[in-house]
Amino acid sequence: MVDKSADPILQLEIDEWILDYLMFSAITALLEDYKGLKVGSQDASDKQERASLCLQLVDSFFTTFCTMHPDHHASLDLQFRLRLLKFTIMFTKRSAPAEATTPGPIIQNLRHRRREQVVSFRSGDNDLTTLKLPDLTEYLAPLNIIQIKKEHVDHESTTSNKMLEKHDAFPPAISLLDTIPLFMAVSAAQISMQGGTITDTWMRLAAGYMAQAVAEQYLVYGSRCRDVIQEAFSWGFDPDCHAEEGTDDFQINAMFWGVDAVVDGWDQIRDEHTQALIPPAGTDLQMHLETLIANDLSIAEFHQRLIDFLDKLLLGQSKPLLLQMESGRVDGLSRKEIKELFEATGMT
Repeated sequence: MVDKSADPILQLEIDEWILDYLMFSAITALLEDYKGLKVGSQDASDKQERASLCLQLVDSFFTTFCTMHPDHHASLDLQFRLRLLKFTIMFTKRSAPAEATTPGPIIQNLRHRRREQVVSFRSGDNDLTTLKLPDLTEYLAPLNIIQIKKEHVDHESTTSNKMLEKHDAFPPAISLLDTIPLFMAVSAAQISMQGGTITDTWMRLAAGYMAQAVAEQYLVYGSRCRDVIQEAFSWGFDPDCHAEEGTDDFQINAMFWGVDAVVDGWDQIRDEHTQALIPPAGTDLQMHLETLIANDLSIAEFHQRLIDFLDKLLLGQSKPLLLQMESGRVDGLSRKEIKELFEATGMT
């Protein structure tokens, strides 16, 4: 590294490059580790170790970075990479707390935000109050009939017709329902940076995510709460939103607004997925949900689509500058300019 006292601005730039490189590497390693576990890769252990090492390096350097540059506001690109890393950790490692833990206050904050969203979404004099979300608890069999299961989600199997795989452990400390606010935030940040609008593909991924979260609450956590479906699906455009511009809540609300009107199609897709959760006559909720996630709302397919989505988010940005310099090709720079950049930063 260059001596900070000699050129603090240059030092800040280099530290940002290093942090960006480490976060990119960590996200890549986490996704590769997850994919390896899913297909039973022979080098799964190596991928797991690499992911753990990358996370340790990010954690260590991020602490140093914040100490050295306490008042610095990172670029939007760097903020997005950090947000994407947080979500990727939470999703891929939520069933492995020994490998990557999320502090309790963070989980409590996500749950608080989720519940606030329900209140905000269903209050005020706007069209959102007309949203009819079913109460699934009326389809639950009596407690003495349902055997509440306390096992991990079987997110690897493509052949099992159940969501659960028998393990000794308790359910994941972080539920899919807990991760929805962060999923919405990272999606909204990407939409904001690109200046686009949500697509039909994204809407179906999001609605499927919400449906999976509801199924997990009833099947894995044994929930008997009537508000589960409201907490999962209470997302859309709120014309009375008072969130401050630039905040997650503002961006999430904004992404459901198109050029001149609310994005077309979301209400219909959301309704389709909520209605799909209602059991047919004579079928209890548990049996219906197990059948649903094995077929029409396949949990294996959902996980594959989400990982593909994260891959696209990661590769949708320019690669870290250090990675580009390593390859000898930097976006927008000639070879001569790259050489000068190496010399200016003291890198060889």
